[in-house]
Amino acid sequence: MTDKHTQQQAQTLAGVPKLGWLCSYTPLEILLAAGFLPVRITGHYGAISKADGLMHPNMCQYVRACLDAALDGAYSNLEGAVFVNSCDAMRRLADAWAKYTDAKFIHVIDLPKGRGDADIGYLRNEFSKLRDALAASFDIDVADPVIKQSVKLYNTSRSLFHELNTLRTGAPPQASGREAVNMVGLFNTTPPAVWNQTMQALLAQKRAAEPPVGASRPRVIMAGSPAHNPQVVGFVEDCGLDVVFEDMCTGSRFFDITVGNTTDPLRDLAQGYLDKPPCARMMMMDERAQAMIDRARAFGARGVVHHALKFCDTVLYDVPELKRRLEAAGLSTLFLEGDGTLGSLGQLKTRIEAFAEVLGDDL
Repeated sequence: MTDKHTQQQAQTLAGVPKLGWLCSYTPLEILLAAGFLPVRITGHYGAISKADGLMHPNMCQYVRACLDAALDGAYSNLEGAVFVNSCDAMRRLADAWAKYTDAKFIHVIDLPKGRGDADIGYLRNEFSKLRDALAASFDIDVADPVIKQSVKLYNTSRSLFHELNTLRTGAPPQASGREAVNMVGLFNTTPPAVWNQTMQALLAQKRAAEPPVGASRPRVIMAGSPAHNPQVVGFVEDCGLDVVFEDMCTGSRFFDITVGNTTDPLRDLAQGYLDKPPCARMMMMDERAQAMIDRARAFGARGVVHHALKFCDTVLYDVPELKRRLEAAGLSTLFLEGDGTLGSLGQLKTRIEAFAEVLGDDL
């Protein structure tokens, strides 16, 4: 990103109220329609200095890093935060956020695990509660027509990211995993209209460039816990692999959602968010494993790098059965466990390079 672009973005964001969010099931469309810039809370990537005195150190590093960053004032510019009942650690983070930060607004969305009419109706009601809470707390009107405008804007964002992913199907890819996750990181802090323009410019640049040349490298998809440190994907690529899809809520899977356009935008949102490819929290092993296999085949990947955060019970519980299904489908699988920092990944570098060498022998 150029200095000029950074200055323009800073001017665009000046005075714009911001609301934090953490889970990919958060309806960003409602936050934007309420007049806020949705900003994803990602914590930091270093050692925990304060949060371990308030949360047990065997809770997930991402949750503790988010609280640690908040205690250091990293999110003091937010009007509040929206949480989702995604796991016990996230629920405890919402409790700690309410007790130890100065957030003006805290709201927790309860998330069902099914996709039937009852589940859609339940989540629609939860989204309605969020809208009502925003209206009451900030004395604003979050009208259906404005929500529909936000839906259209975010649908454009998702379509543009899909276009970027099509550039990752070539051998070698025209867009790297590092570039993709960097765009995800930019999305987390940028107004969608501005991000859409940036992505359109990147796509135009990529299409105008000469196709890359070079020896083919083993192609993999990454899966598992959220990789809130964007350098994780780049680190895996530096070990000799091409990451062509991230089956993570901090990567490509985050954009795999389509929201309809009916007379009831809250129901459209509820159905769209529940219909998107599920994460480990939603169970649905049959569907998740098959979706991962289908993505690998569509992107020409021959392996899966599955990275789980320490103490992430939701993801770790899946590992044996998911590994069995992936390998039965002919996908070599490398399981990694760490705390999300590059320091912990650095200790696994030899294993990643060996995995790349094994996959490369079969090219």
